[in-house]
Amino acid sequence: MTNIKPIIAVTMSTGLQGSGVVKELSKSDRFEIRAITRNPNSEKALALGKLPNVRLFKGDLLDSKSLFNCFENVYGIFGNTTPTKGIRPLVRNYEIEQGRNLINVVKEIQNLGNLKHFIFSSICKAKDPLLNEPSPGHFSSKWDIENYLTLNNLKPITTVIRPASYFENFYGDLPGLRISETSFPGVVSPNKKWQTIAVEDVGKWSNAIFNNPKRFINTSLNLAGEELTGKEMANILQKIRGTKSKKVNYVMAPRFLMKTFVHDIGIMADWIERAGYGANIASLKKIAEEENIVMTKLENWLIDKELKIKDRN
Repeated sequence: MTNIKPIIAVTMSTGLQGSGVVKELSKSDRFEIRAITRNPNSEKALALGKLPNVRLFKGDLLDSKSLFNCFENVYGIFGNTTPTKGIRPLVRNYEIEQGRNLINVVKEIQNLGNLKHFIFSSICKAKDPLLNEPSPGHFSSKWDIENYLTLNNLKPITTVIRPASYFENFYGDLPGLRISETSFPGVVSPNKKWQTIAVEDVGKWSNAIFNNPKRFINTSLNLAGEELTGKEMANILQKIRGTKSKKVNYVMAPRFLMKTFVHDIGIMADWIERAGYGANIASLKKIAEEENIVMTKLENWLIDKELKIKDRN
């Protein structure tokens, strides 16, 4: 007799977070995964569709009917939203609309009786909440969606995860924010510690959470893997490249330029220096050990990234 696996739907499945979640759930071999994407024929979607236990579903966070079809009869949902609208990087109202649709449809599906677990991916809250304001708009939009989730009485079936800044941002598209031969870029002062995480770890944590609902349901977790200064990060990269390579310096993007080109990124940098990401990394390491999660170290991530770049060249 064939065992029927619980179904988990993953929104924005071709994005960084979504694809990582799909891959980790696929590897666990415990769930059937509905990988939701606006374009199931894209190269990224087709690659996901080849993974074990994965089926592609066409859905859009701005289309409630498509979401309902994707979520019907599922055991669990991984939901995330984005402020990025085309070439416009941070559009608050765009993300709020996605969040409202997502929560409304999750509530509808819950009322039908099948949905048992919802993971909502937000963003890490402050180490010092009394220094929270002014907060970046692309942070507060996610926290507002959390509040809407609570208003709709979804907390009893929900785990909220809140990742800090991604390692992947160090190879970003914004001017001056990409690792080069001589620079390690960042948005905060060279000696200020700030929390970061590999985006693949979002998938690892989500897989563990879906596999242990008794521990994680009706809870929230600020997530990070490292807490280093910019200088410490640059020194790690220098160590990887060796003494014969060019000197790698930490370079902080000028704050006035950030606020000129993408104002909210400048506000975010102010916030990180003032309030700081509030993940309890010591506690996370203990939980990770208990749940067999291998948290990614920045050094290992950089080694892997450097090797991939060499292979391409």
